[in-house]
Amino acid sequence: MMIKNSANSTLEVEDEIDLLDLLVLLAENIKPLVLIPLIAGIASFGLSFFLPKTYESQSILNPNKSDFSISAAVIASHIKSADMLALVGNKAGLDSNASHAQLIKKMDTLVRVNIGKQDQLITLTTQGGSPESAQNLNNLIWKFTLPNTAPRGSELKNLRDQLEKEKERLDSGLILETSTAKTLKNGNGGEGSARLYSELLVANSDRLKRISNLNSRIEGLTLENLTQQPTLPELEIKPNKSLIAITSTLVAGILILIFIFLQNFSTIAKNTPKQAEKIQRIRMALKFKK
Repeated sequence: MMIKNSANSTLEVEDEIDLLDLLVLLAENIKPLVLIPLIAGIASFGLSFFLPKTYESQSILNPNKSDFSISAAVIASHIKSADMLALVGNKAGLDSNASHAQLIKKMDTLVRVNIGKQDQLITLTTQGGSPESAQNLNNLIWKFTLPNTAPRGSELKNLRDQLEKEKERLDSGLILETSTAKTLKNGNGGEGSARLYSELLVANSDRLKRISNLNSRIEGLTLENLTQQPTLPELEIKPNKSLIAITSTLVAGILILIFIFLQNFSTIAKNTPKQAEKIQRIRMALKFKK
């Protein structure tokens, strides 16, 4: 049996369609197989320029401070808490018409927190419709998160008491250090005064370090602990124009290929009972209508 195609060429149809038949079919339809996917890819690439853009801002926090550290996991969980997401979302003015739950859900998609396995550094990534909005969201999160790393209640009181005592001891030590230095300068001091002066220098230096550490613990983490400040992105991460174009091209190619096969197989099935039975089985399997 001989069946003519759109190019007025023929395909020999037997009980089974062999590979050569498929190659002939592809060759006869090479133009639509190439042009249609190409047009679809170019069109989707052009349309992607009109899609909403998404930018990402990143910052990195080192949770370890001199004589003070806080769990990176605790900070990360605090950032992703519902209260924090709602607070930052309202301050950023993301959607004044959204409900509390909707705002939290939206913020959850815009904020991502990762913790380094080795260094325990916290990487905060925020998204926005513009470079400025992405960076502003990142800044707001740290603005409301970092103050919560400072001690409170009885812990804060104990640290302040220790700080006051260390300052008093330092003041006394500095007075004695100055007095001893004058004695040695006037030549009235002996070996004991020189040894005392040396010990005072070391002791006062240690107290200065302890005072600095206590102040650091009372203060908690600050923006100075950010090893990378929130970035102002230059390029959008979405839409991925190349990926959209490639995907559209592939999908269009597959669809036109299926269409050509079904169209020609339907023609073959009309003239070949055995092939008609197979086509019917394929349609049933794919839930096509008769």
